[in-house]
Amino acid sequence: MQPYRPLELMLDETMTSVEFNDFIGVWDKFVPGSFCDEMIEWFEAMTSRGTCSINIDELDEMFHNNDLSYQESTGGAVRGEVQYGSNMTRKDSSILVNYTNDRITYQINQFLKSCLMHYITEFGQLKNVPMFSSDIKMQKTKPGGGYHSWHYENSSASHAARELTWMIYLNDVPPEQGGETEFMYQHKRYNPTRGTVMMFPCGMTHVHRGNTVLDGDKYILTGWYIKSGA
Repeated sequence: MQPYRPLELMLDETMTSVEFNDFIGVWDKFVPGSFCDEMIEWFEAMTSRGTCSINIDELDEMFHNNDLSYQESTGGAVRGEVQYGSNMTRKDSSILVNYTNDRITYQINQFLKSCLMHYITEFGQLKNVPMFSSDIKMQKTKPGGGYHSWHYENSSASHAARELTWMIYLNDVPPEQGGETEFMYQHKRYNPTRGTVMMFPCGMTHVHRGNTVLDGDKYILTGWYIKSGA
């Protein structure tokens, strides 16, 4: 798979805007706004076809057993309180893009590959770590929602192979509207900006949470790079 932007252009400061702080890579407005808008339109079209048509217990069992046949066949959106096992006033829903649209999946992976190559160049110890990204989750968070619990991405044995977390913000959420990604130990908050890509380690050094969305909706793509030898 070819990257969206070759490494020499990723390293060219006149072409690519990036910050690396505390092992958090942030590529400002890297993904074209038109693609972000297309993703939001696609998500709304998919969810308008009908969201969860099976009950809470069935969906909980589906995610516990990693059975994604419902999404694979219908593109149905799954509510956050079902996916994560508790309510927590999440008020969000998600679709696994890689099970529903091959073309979009390919394009997203091109953006990610560009940023991953750049990240590995900055932090060279990762050059010898084979990784892949499979699941691509698109999530919509409504006002009052967000994953408010402090957490890190490889905390459980089943997720121990996760090496890097990635996110792509698909729309702007102004500071006064909340929805920041907040890191506990780095004392940093990042406001969502359309097209911005973020990558950071999955370990306990990067405990984080999604703060409450106060107004409007927040759309993101998210997933992980997983060690293939683990």
